Amino acid sequence: MRTPTSTTGSAKRASLGAAITIEALDDDPFTIYQRLRDEEPVAWVPAAHAYLITRWDDVHRVCRDAETFSAAVHDSPLSQSIGPNLLHSDGAYHDRLRAPLTEGLRPSVIKRTMEGAIQDTVRGLLAEFRPGEVVDLVTGFAQTLAVRVLQRVTGLPEIPVAVFTEWVDGIAAGAANYERDPDKQRRADEASAAVDDMLRDQLRLGPKPGTLLAGLTASGATFEEIAATTKLLIIGGMQEPRDLFGHALIAYLTDPAVRQEIDRDKTMIARLIEEALRIGAPVGTVTRRVTKPTRVAGQLLDEGSLVLAVLASANRDPRHWDEPDEFRLLREHNQHLSFSAGVHACVGSMLARAQAHTALEEFLTAYPAIQLAEEPVIRGWEFRGPTQLKVRLGNASGPSVGALAVAAHSAPAVPLRVLDIDRSSGDAAIITVGREKGGELPPWTPGAHVDLTFDHAGQTFRRSYSLCGDPADRSTWRFGVRRAAQSRGGSAFLVEELMTGARLEAAPPRNAFALTPAPACLLVAGGIGITPLLPMARSLAASGASWQLLYIGRDRDSMPFLDEVEALGPAAEIWTTKDRGRPVLTEWLGSLPQGGEVYACGPSGLLDELAASVTGYSGISLRVERFGSSAGAAAASGGRAFSVRLARAQKELMVPADRTLLETLEEAGVMIPSTCREGICGSCETAVLEGAVDHRDQVLSDEEKERGDLMLVCVSRCRGEHLTLDL
Repeated sequence: MRTPTSTTGSAKRASLGAAITIEALDDDPFTIYQRLRDEEPVAWVPAAHAYLITRWDDVHRVCRDAETFSAAVHDSPLSQSIGPNLLHSDGAYHDRLRAPLTEGLRPSVIKRTMEGAIQDTVRGLLAEFRPGEVVDLVTGFAQTLAVRVLQRVTGLPEIPVAVFTEWVDGIAAGAANYERDPDKQRRADEASAAVDDMLRDQLRLGPKPGTLLAGLTASGATFEEIAATTKLLIIGGMQEPRDLFGHALIAYLTDPAVRQEIDRDKTMIARLIEEALRIGAPVGTVTRRVTKPTRVAGQLLDEGSLVLAVLASANRDPRHWDEPDEFRLLREHNQHLSFSAGVHACVGSMLARAQAHTALEEFLTAYPAIQLAEEPVIRGWEFRGPTQLKVRLGNASGPSVGALAVAAHSAPAVPLRVLDIDRSSGDAAIITVGREKGGELPPWTPGAHVDLTFDHAGQTFRRSYSLCGDPADRSTWRFGVRRAAQSRGGSAFLVEELMTGARLEAAPPRNAFALTPAPACLLVAGGIGITPLLPMARSLAASGASWQLLYIGRDRDSMPFLDEVEALGPAAEIWTTKDRGRPVLTEWLGSLPQGGEVYACGPSGLLDELAASVTGYSGISLRVERFGSSAGAAAASGGRAFSVRLARAQKELMVPADRTLLETLEEAGVMIPSTCREGICGSCETAVLEGAVDHRDQVLSDEEKERGDLMLVCVSRCRGEHLTLDL
């Protein structure tokens, strides 16, 4: 790595850069960036062993000029921590690894496969909150949401949030270890090794269909390539949406004008997100190696020099932005660099946006009176975001708090006493309760659950559990509890500490998962998801109906109710993945006749795989019960002028021959998330309602281009005179 030559000029320039410490950058980078932009726009910073480039025009050039500034930096802190990787590579290697990620993270794919799951997960997390309580939305919400979504889209196992957080913190510490701290590198190496072990186990079972792991495997990537890519996904997939949500919510809570506008019009959340990205910049820099002598802002950089183009500084450069340190919800032309630009633009940018948008919309609808409880704590320069965001929730409002919280207050509570606890199934407990003072309990039917309320450690918990006893027994209710990997204390208390004789409360049973008549039924249970299906199986057997039960678990020791499942006879099959690998679900679905019903309860990954598989069988319906909550501009401007109609906005625009469609939309005030602006990331994918598209992107498949109902507005144009877009 080259360092500056010792000249009078360089000594003068070093006066600023030499004094910069990593601690100072972590604490408040923006004050430092302001001085650097004004006095030393290309600064050698010994603490980072690199030049910091801080002005918009220069940062933009570094991001897009791959010939002069190469991303192939194999001795960068990131590469040292995870090995050769997609982010710090160029050419065919980069393109091959990026392709399956781009395909799996396009806006239309996210909308089709992830939008509902994100909403389910957000609502499930909201249902755990109580009006008026103080919660830290970093650790108590945004972090958990990001991990659960990441696990689903990648196909990684449902490992506890705490473990994922430890991996992210370790690898991220190594990725930002420009100061070469041996303790940070040790943490990164340990986390990297743990991810490798997890991946080997997961790939041995086979990747889940439709996930990013499946796409990488199908592309022919080696284990080392899959591992490095997965580590990038783990860092970005948790850190970016978590910090984006935090930055946006802080702006909402601290700026009355922003809050008033969002409360008036929730569609403005899209603008809130873009301005939060600009002013917060969750990812601070991009690392590049100079390939030939070049000048930046008058400073000569030798071949081999390491440069950090500071995205966070460019986003606040007054040479490019009007009043850049102000948060402006209605800022025009907000084309920031928070996800970088060009061929290395962040492939997961639209997933981060989707998570943040859904989380903010649901949260602000559910808790419109939310207020800051303490001053937020924000740290970092390479990865900057809130480390603590404590809020007081205020009174709940609307359905987004979830049916669980609403129903718990809609009927008189049933006082209960714990009669028996069976803890013989490892991390699960089978709990039997009766009415506190004796007598009959409210009736229930197979598939029903109760909303349980209990106190522990000064907190009141409310949790839903499926009933798994005998509906004919009106004296007791029975339910199974597994200690949740992301437990906030509730399930852990029930599994480990609850005593017989303890008092609980529950709302009367509700059933949103009831059996309906069908020619045949397939019941699919994953782990503790067996609980609602047990009474279903008994009911089907008693009625003489045609049915099968597939009970899936890692090993027999981790599967409660085994004796009861075995007692159901040959129609019930116990499947241990440790011994037999993952079951081929299509083989089970293929046995169902027209009109057959599938009832499933278990981890979200299992339910998603079932949902994807069922689409191949007409006449079969799927019902699920979730116990967790549920991816160049010059070419684009070439060609004839054309008109475009925005169907929802009722606007008609003219796209000149020398302007891109994206530029025209932006000039008209239409917000289109876009990152690469070169037709390679997919973030600006837009639905086409009418007209023939001149496709110039590298994302859509030949079939999609032939179909003509999607286009990337950053590069593609109209083949005729007119287009109508779903905008």
